[in-house]
Amino acid sequence: MASIKGPIQFTGRLGDIRSYYDKDLKKQILSTKGGINKNIIKNNPKLWRTKAMNKEWIACGIWARIIRNGTGDLSDLKNGRNNGKLIGIAKRIQKMSQNDGYGTRKIESSKFNYLLKGFSMNNAHPFKEVFFENPTLSITDDRRTVTLELKHFTPSGKFSWPEHISHFRIYLSICEVPDIVWSERYRCYLPIYSEGYLSAVTTVSDWMNMSSENIDFQLTASFEDGHQPKEKTLIIAAMGVEFASVIQHYTALIVKGHGSMAILECF
Repeated sequence: MASIKGPIQFTGRLGDIRSYYDKDLKKQILSTKGGINKNIIKNNPKLWRTKAMNKEWIACGIWARIIRNGTGDLSDLKNGRNNGKLIGIAKRIQKMSQNDGYGTRKIESSKFNYLLKGFSMNNAHPFKEVFFENPTLSITDDRRTVTLELKHFTPSGKFSWPEHISHFRIYLSICEVPDIVWSERYRCYLPIYSEGYLSAVTTVSDWMNMSSENIDFQLTASFEDGHQPKEKTLIIAAMGVEFASVIQHYTALIVKGHGSMAILECF
């Protein structure tokens, strides 16, 4: 991998060379296509473990995609590359599948959900460096409603941002994430439930000012009527904070970069 410093820059592919702009590094990057030919992996019996591990990485990618899509309402509060980190978490969960062989190990995040708690999807402004408070999150017995509470909360002094902020609002997003399992019937990894049977909901508070007064804040998010979360699914509760520099004529002037978000709890 190399970076471009000269006057000739492009985005896309030129033969085996790929050029793209890295938002985290703020550079134009060149990379070449490499690695062993996939047909060799497929047909060489000595490479059975490599083939099995490749299948497992596909499962990790499916799981990461579902989480990205499930938190899609908070996209404006995300920043940088998160997919690789999510795939890394998926692989750690997959390694906990003790009763399956290589190439068929499950991703049972409904059992091993603690690895996601506190995961920030903003690399430029990690959530814990932006918001200095520990909200309480709870879920109802039927797993349909999540409540976020901030008791005796004093907004002033609880936020850190490089620009002036006068107002903020809070997002609460919940979504279902199914376990990923190997299907002998289809000979591939699949979510235990189709994504069409899953649900995601986001609620947003009103704009609040950076007051020095104590408040008791509460925000709830509920799946739509008639939707019952399923077994072997993980309920993710993500919180986002968005900032405004000022509110004029009932219109918020959003601070550049918006804010930050993180997965705070898993049920």
